[in-house]
Amino acid sequence: MLAPIVGFGSTTLVKNQLYRVWKVTHGLTDSISAQQAREMGLNPPDWSGAAWYGLAAACLFTVFYVLAVRTWSRHTPQESED
Repeated sequence: MLAPIVGFGSTTLVKNQLYRVWKVTHGLTDSISAQQAREMGLNPPDWSGAAWYGLAAACLFTVFYVLAVRTWSRHTPQESED
């Protein structure tokens, strides 16, 4: 249920960081948008890596919580119905 939120948030964070690093390496200030950079003749980075990172984060989040639930259910004593 929370995996899409984790995936979207991870994608957004990585996308922002990739863009920020790209701007620093090209000597641009924070106020320059991707559209303004294109108008200056520069090509902002491709975001496909960020999308894959978000998908991987959602999958790892899901696996982690499935394992956590399985561990919790195995180590929680069952109540008998006497």
